[in-house]
Amino acid sequence: MRLQTRIILLMILFFMLFLAFGVVLIRVLLTPVEITAEEEIAEINLARVAQALRRESEHLGVLIGDWAQWDETYRFVQDRNLKFQVTSLSPDTFRKTRLDLLIFIDKEGETVWSNQFDRPAQQQRHISELPSGTWPLDHPLLQFEDPKKPKTGILVTGHGPLQIASSPVLTSMGTGARQGTVIMGRFLDQDEIKRLNEQTRVSFALHPASEARVPDEKYRLPYYLDRFDLLPEARALLHDPDFSHLLGEDSELSQPRFYRDPQAPDRMRIFAHYPDIHGEPALLLEVRVPRIFNHLGRRLAMVVFASLAAIGILFSAVHLIIIRRIVTKPLGRLRQHIAEVQTDESLSERIGVRSNSEIGELVHEYNKMLERLEEDRRRRVEAEEQLRASERRFKELSIRDDLTGLYNTRYFYQGLKHHFEKCARLNRPLALIFLDVDRFKQVVDTHGHIRGSQALREVAQTIKACIEAPAFAVAYGGDEYVVVLPDKNRADAVRKAEEIRAHMSATSYLAAHGLDVRLTASFGIAGFPEDAQDLEELLAIADSSLFYVKSIGRDGIA
Repeated sequence: MRLQTRIILLMILFFMLFLAFGVVLIRVLLTPVEITAEEEIAEINLARVAQALRRESEHLGVLIGDWAQWDETYRFVQDRNLKFQVTSLSPDTFRKTRLDLLIFIDKEGETVWSNQFDRPAQQQRHISELPSGTWPLDHPLLQFEDPKKPKTGILVTGHGPLQIASSPVLTSMGTGARQGTVIMGRFLDQDEIKRLNEQTRVSFALHPASEARVPDEKYRLPYYLDRFDLLPEARALLHDPDFSHLLGEDSELSQPRFYRDPQAPDRMRIFAHYPDIHGEPALLLEVRVPRIFNHLGRRLAMVVFASLAAIGILFSAVHLIIIRRIVTKPLGRLRQHIAEVQTDESLSERIGVRSNSEIGELVHEYNKMLERLEEDRRRRVEAEEQLRASERRFKELSIRDDLTGLYNTRYFYQGLKHHFEKCARLNRPLALIFLDVDRFKQVVDTHGHIRGSQALREVAQTIKACIEAPAFAVAYGGDEYVVVLPDKNRADAVRKAEEIRAHMSATSYLAAHGLDVRLTASFGIAGFPEDAQDLEELLAIADSSLFYVKSIGRDGIA
């Protein structure tokens, strides 16, 4: 047997052993890492969904706080006046607030007013899990540890899970003897789940805890996260205070269980129980995530095997160079060029070798590879720039109202909190203007919804023309707007409201459509620290001021 053949056979043998060792090494070390990473991502997504549910309950708590700590509500549960029912408890209230349940109870437990509304079906419904008529005074929804803090959570009903909140009825200043309780509810129906899916960017579903939704145990995946210690940096990250809010365990959720999806093996399903308002497991939370690292692991294995193959080929070439010195020079030039590419990452230079041998073909393919890499690099740079531009554009769109171009409510709460905390820290004032277009329904009834939407856009432009940064305006919903004035006190806010009011009075709306529509607005103002000492109180006072102006005749400032 020729020496060259013997060397080639030995190299093939060692190459096969090398591949086998690589397969074992990947299965022993890489597979646990893949599963652990997937479990961590799944738990993060699970926590994001739980946080979204909590945020929705908190938002409902803010809404019920505005109603419960309001002088009009305080009087209503005492005298049950018809004016409050007509002005504040209209069907439009349920549409704007997306409420399915609103109950007023007096201090004796008697139901003053109740509406259990099926918004999709546009009809009344009865929730059997809640008392009708007289409520026992020891009912959990009527008991509060903190008389100024609403109770929020989830209640499982025969109509589905209900986000519910209750709050004691106090005056607008949060004082006075408690006159009763306000209860609000919003069903977690398909529309709400879809909205939360879009908000969290997580595919999830909610099921009653009693339903058997968990797949068979044969699809269950091993749980590595609590016992995987090959990456101490990953374990330390869980205890880092800067990341613990994202990676830490959610105390409200039960221990998650991981399963392969029987219908889609490349997808993982995670199940955990979420408690109701009483702290009992009520909902089975199901999150579906693609097994990204499983895909990446397979690709990585292919890359490793391809790398091993390349190493084997290169190793063979080196031995063939020793046997056949005729290829020493071309191979040296090839190696030199590779080193230059690694040093300065220049892909424009090519190797010129005139040879029909295997080395010549190798150099030719290498030059073609450099051309492809150079083209790929150019395309990647262009794609990355386009991606960055798209991200900037999408970020701006996510905080803008589609109709008016003003900031939306998502940005409102974030921006207001940021400016409020900054002003409080630097001992500077901050003012809010709540603005509601008067009798806007008449415009819609007269000129139609399309012209009404155009009028709202023109009103937004009027407001925008009257303010300068860092002040900003928000489309709060329908014909309501909010103007945030950092570093401005209440007097400044009154002047700004007068300016907006004057501009609106002088503006002929829908003029471009051949119409002359005159609009007025009611303005509610609150200032920090003159009127309120915290953000929640500031919002409540501005809102109350607006309702006061509307109650005394509109087209005014308070």
